[in-house]
Amino acid sequence: MVTTSPRRATGTRDVARGGLANLIGAGYAGVASFATTAIVTRIATPEDAGVYFAAISVLLIAVSMLELGVPVGNVYFISRYRSLGRTNALRKVLVAGSSPLLGFCAIALTLAVIFREQLGNAIFGRNVDAAGTVILILCLGAVAAIIADSTLGATRGFGVMRTTVVADKFVNPTIQLLALIVLWSVGMTGGPELIWTRVLAFAAVAGISIPWLLKLVRKSSMPSDQTFRQSWVPEASMFREYWAFTGPRSLGQIAQVAIQRVDIVLVGLWLGPAEAAVYAAATRFLIFGQLTAAAIGTAVQPRISALASRRERSQLQDLYRVSTSWVVLATWPLYLTFILEAPTLMLVFGDDYSRGAILLQLLSAAMLVATACGAVDAVLLMAGKSTWTMYNAWFALAVNLALNIWLIPQLGIVGAAVAWVAAICANNLIPLVQAKIGIGIHPFGRSSVLTMFSAATLFGVLPWLVKSAGGGPIGSVITLVLAAAVYSVLLWRWRALIELDGLLRRRRPSSRGRGDF
Repeated sequence: MVTTSPRRATGTRDVARGGLANLIGAGYAGVASFATTAIVTRIATPEDAGVYFAAISVLLIAVSMLELGVPVGNVYFISRYRSLGRTNALRKVLVAGSSPLLGFCAIALTLAVIFREQLGNAIFGRNVDAAGTVILILCLGAVAAIIADSTLGATRGFGVMRTTVVADKFVNPTIQLLALIVLWSVGMTGGPELIWTRVLAFAAVAGISIPWLLKLVRKSSMPSDQTFRQSWVPEASMFREYWAFTGPRSLGQIAQVAIQRVDIVLVGLWLGPAEAAVYAAATRFLIFGQLTAAAIGTAVQPRISALASRRERSQLQDLYRVSTSWVVLATWPLYLTFILEAPTLMLVFGDDYSRGAILLQLLSAAMLVATACGAVDAVLLMAGKSTWTMYNAWFALAVNLALNIWLIPQLGIVGAAVAWVAAICANNLIPLVQAKIGIGIHPFGRSSVLTMFSAATLFGVLPWLVKSAGGGPIGSVITLVLAAAVYSVLLWRWRALIELDGLLRRRRPSSRGRGDF
């Protein structure tokens, strides 16, 4: 049972202020991302749309490989050192992460440019014209995305969520939407042209995040008696500490992104771009819940790191439980609605995409399991268990790849969905057991169980009964409206238990928290 104590309330309210901002941003980003997918499927042929989705999946996998886990390393070490009062080491942390990153990226991207034709043919096969040109565009996008992710991670480590919300959640999707509309107006809707819109969005985020980070660095503590070398050049021990944590995280992050994206690439390679477009469109509905869960996880990470560094397990347990309640209350109504209304929802993309309904239902069911586990990966990661998360992610990726290879030839895109469902369950249930055994915490308490039960009843059981009784579309809409009203009342009554007061009301900034979002 989650109890309320002044000590814990203070901690979760600090998180909640950033969490609310992230939730608002995630809501906007989710709508904008879905609109982007809908526009792409409407203005482009299924083949060109498939090229776009497959290329963006390749881009995101490449970014996860090239950024070496530095964004999370920056969050972990900057927030940790601030919590321990080691503010004179903050600038060294940035150098310890960025210097190897820049060198590695320069070598990798140079090789990608030189061997672009061979690389493009290996990734896309004969399904994409001018595959070498696509690789060049993706290299530019990778540069922008890596810079953006690394600098945003550092700003979150400094305790500032505003940068991530403004740049990543609002500017990023808005720029891409506007670019798509411009391309649509001039009739440029081929695959490479569509990919440029994503590159431009990443570049905009990088342009905003760099000066913001520089401003925070200038404000960070630097004793007047320290030389430039003493302030900026990390010791060998800091390099070892940083990469002992970040190295395993890098490998784990590659696997996590690959789990979400490799199936689109494989479907496009084996079944063609048109099938990849249907598969990608079905998965786009999940973005609403994924961004919401990620927004809460992002806000929780620095606080988890601080609590874990001071070994305050009781507060860490409370934070994990209440943040899981926030994830569930925000995502379960969406996923349950997707399961029940999938055939109707897929028509948004056009008649050619209606057969993706079964994919949406399977994946939404898996996401109910994933969100019930809360920010379990962030808990393990910020508790210093980056090696655990690496093994977990690679095991889940192995499951995903094995099932994709087995099932796609037999079941087509349904086989790819089944493989992803298995990977999602493995990547959440295994860490859940590890968090309980290894750290002694779990997400289940009165608050999380109440939110799960109420969401399942109001948005799952009740609409299903109405639909089974022949209520039709009008009955479904009325049921959802009534369910949302009752849900809101219940959450308001339970607001103290699940700490909605902290999520919905911002405190007046204190001198310590001034500048934080």
